[in-house]
Order: sequence, then structure tokens, then C-alpha cells
Amino acid sequence: MFINTLLFLYVLWHREYPPLRAKNIKLIAILYLSMVFWYLGTIGTNFNLKGHLDFSGSCLLFSLWFRIVFGIFMFICVHVFRLYIYIRIFKQVRKVTYRQYLVGAIVFVAVVTGYGVTLSVLRRQLTVRFVPLLGTCVYGTVFAELSFALVWVGWALILVVTFIARDINTSFKEYREMLLIVLLSSISISYETVVHHVVREYTVHQWSRVSSTLFEFLTSQSSLFILLGVPVYNCMFHRDEFRRKFFEKMKADGMASRYQLTLPPTTEPNTTSQQPTL
Repeated sequence: MFINTLLFLYVLWHREYPPLRAKNIKLIAILYLSMVFWYLGTIGTNFNLKGHLDFSGSCLLFSLWFRIVFGIFMFICVHVFRLYIYIRIFKQVRKVTYRQYLVGAIVFVAVVTGYGVTLSVLRRQLTVRFVPLLGTCVYGTVFAELSFALVWVGWALILVVTFIARDINTSFKEYREMLLIVLLSSISISYETVVHHVVREYTVHQWSRVSSTLFEFLTSQSSLFILLGVPVYNCMFHRDEFRRKFFEKMKADGMASRYQLTLPPTTEPNTTSQQPTL
């Protein structure tokens, strides 16, 4: 998590570098935030909370809100929305405005309200509760099944939009990166699903909690590196050459005029400071 924080701060500091700017820094910031919530939620859920976080409602906070809602689900939504933006621009040749961002936010809030708030008001025996004798959180059937359904649907959405965006062959292409993220996610989700259904009280066993945490960390913490590793590395060691190749690729693909369409709606075009003449 510390390394990811350094990576994210580096990206923020160099956010005007075109290959990094094209990644949509605002959505990358939300992705990083979801990773922080996911990290906190996983630690709070899978490790012994006794004597530290065993207050009333702690399991609901960490398992439901941190781990699932603002962690895994927000992580999924950011990936889906980023790919949707690229599809809208490079396949549909349409501009992205605040309307698309607003619709995305409304859908997220609607699902969070329907899922999170509903589970929050149910009896703890049906959702997730802290067991003092065990010193850990134990899931109810309703919570576990609804959570897996939500996560698998989200994974399917990522797979679908990744497939749709597969032939976007420009400087913005992320097909291989997203395939790797989908692969890691499928391994993690499949493992969690099997463990939860084979070992019903999996949080009681240390091996299952540790292995579950490792798989989730592999998926969440590697995502930022997969998306940003190449442009960050080149920003550090081959800054001018990589930027030149980035624009040459766009020019060759006839995509130079669409570069500004990938930026947040409030960003004013800047054609003099860092972008070469095309």
C-alpha cells in the first residue's frame, strides 16, 4: 500500500505529462481511494479485531462499507467507467461530458443505497457480526450470497467492456492491461467463492483468512501498477522520447484531435505547454 501511495503521488505531481494525463487522473484518484478502502476493509475483516476494533458495528463498517461497497464495488465501477469513456470516444466518436459522469455517479449511489443501506438495517445474524469468543467477524448467509452476486456481476461487466474495447488500437489502448486485471480478479474471486462455500465459517481459520487477504491484495494493489507502470517508468527515464512516441502514435492513427476528449470536462485545452505540434 505504501508503494502504491508513492506511485499515486508521483502521478499527481506529474499529472500534466500527456501519457499520464490521458489516463484520466480524476478516475485514477478514485481508483486509488477504492484500494485504500479495500485494504482497510480486508485487514479489519480478516484479522483479529479483539481489543482494537471490536466496537459495536465494526464488522459491518469494515466488511460491508469499506471492503465491499467503497472497496471492491467502487474498484469495479472505476474500471468499467474508464473503459466506457474510451469506447465512447474512440469507437462511438462522441464527446464525454459531465452528463456521463453524473449518470455514472447516480448508478453507483443507487446500487450503494439498495445494497449497502438494506444490509445495514437487517439483523446482524443475517449480515455480518463480531463474535467476541472468536475475536473475528462472521458472515451471515444473506450477506455472503448478495456480496458474491454483486462482485460477480461487476466482474462480468469488466470482462464485457474490456472485450468491446479490444480493438481500440491507439496510444490509449489498455486491452492487455485490462486482461491481466480481469485474470487476477477472476482468480481472486473464484478462490474467495470456493473458500466461502466450502469452509462456511472461513474467518475462524487463520489459513483461510491469510490466503484470502493475499489474493485480494494481489488483485487490488497490482492494478495501479498494471495501468500506470509503463507511463510512469518512461516519465522517469525516457520522458521526452516517450511523449514524442505517444503523439506520433496518435497522429498516425488520426486520433490527435481526440486527445482532449479523454480529459475531464472542465480541463481547458492546452496546445502550447506540453503538446507538440501535430
